[in-house]
Amino acid sequence: MEKEGEQKSIQFTRIQSPSSINTFKQCARRYYYSYIRKLSTLPSIHLIRGKAVHSVLEDFFKLNIDNFTEDSYEFELKVVLNELFKKHWSKSYNGLQSLGLSAGELHHFYTESVNMINNFHQTFCVQLKKYAEKEGFHKAFQHLAPETEKHYSSKDHGVRGFIDAIHKIEDEIILMDYKTSKKPEISEGYKLQLAIYALLYEEKHGVLPDKVGINFLKFNEQTLAVDMDLVNFAKKEVAFIHENTQSTEMVDYPKTI
Repeated sequence: MEKEGEQKSIQFTRIQSPSSINTFKQCARRYYYSYIRKLSTLPSIHLIRGKAVHSVLEDFFKLNIDNFTEDSYEFELKVVLNELFKKHWSKSYNGLQSLGLSAGELHHFYTESVNMINNFHQTFCVQLKKYAEKEGFHKAFQHLAPETEKHYSSKDHGVRGFIDAIHKIEDEIILMDYKTSKKPEISEGYKLQLAIYALLYEEKHGVLPDKVGINFLKFNEQTLAVDMDLVNFAKKEVAFIHENTQSTEMVDYPKTI
């Protein structure tokens, strides 16, 4: 018999993620189709573009910068970033063609994406210049380069996620996610995603990150301070999803109109 105040043991039928949890909160039926029936998701320009941009930024921080010069590193970094985007956009050619978009529509998304990359470059170089003045470009770049695309998984809570960037700057740990969103707002869905990242990081490393945030590539960065309230918010939401996704019957996953 379960004692009062004792946490109910939950058997995880599947490992959740920020995406699966937010899908359930938006529409339980969509969750059923995606994560229980495992129906294929149609490609979209936003998914393809997002993957290309994420790949650019991941590759960017793995650059060999030995041949970059102190006098022109800003220009050289911009050239490399744009070349990386051209490469990853070209790799997405088949997927882009399958969307049936017009040449004008594809050009719009290409140009918009290039602007995001260049906005990232400008913002990064402002920070880079501050450190480069003290320790030179090469050390400054290494100082600011985060760990990228790190996978975390929690056995205790049955949730996992990929953190885009983990920055360790001046004794601060900052977890960042890249978004190509149209609005620079940390919505409830984004807040939950960031809270889960904080939970995963704390469970693995035994220390809370100082901040979590989103780099809205079209605009700027926004961060949230991390405390146990944020972590407990993640734990509560993850437990709620596990409790409500035990069934495999479609009737238990109503549509959100």
